[in-house]
Amino acid sequence: MELTIVNKTENEISIKVVGETHTLLNTLKTALLNNKHVEIASYDIKHTTISDPILFVRTDGADPIAIIKKAANEVIKECDEFIEIFTKKAKD
Repeated sequence: MELTIVNKTENEISIKVVGETHTLLNTLKTALLNNKHVEIASYDIKHTTISDPILFVRTDGADPIAIIKKAANEVIKECDEFIEIFTKKAKD
């Protein structure tokens, strides 16, 4: 994965996310939208096989980079929880 900040202001950020698809970006978008400081969280993929997605986040004034980091950590926690529960159930 490669990230490039395309545009950043005090409360908005656009990031090109090379090498990822809907799988990561939709999960991250959902986590972002659960944050009360996020006004808009979306991504655009012009064509899934030939273009890189752009993630866009607008906040109510909160630092969008900190908000994205927090959302990414929440996704990691959910994945860790899934692994833990799945591992336990797979042993049953």
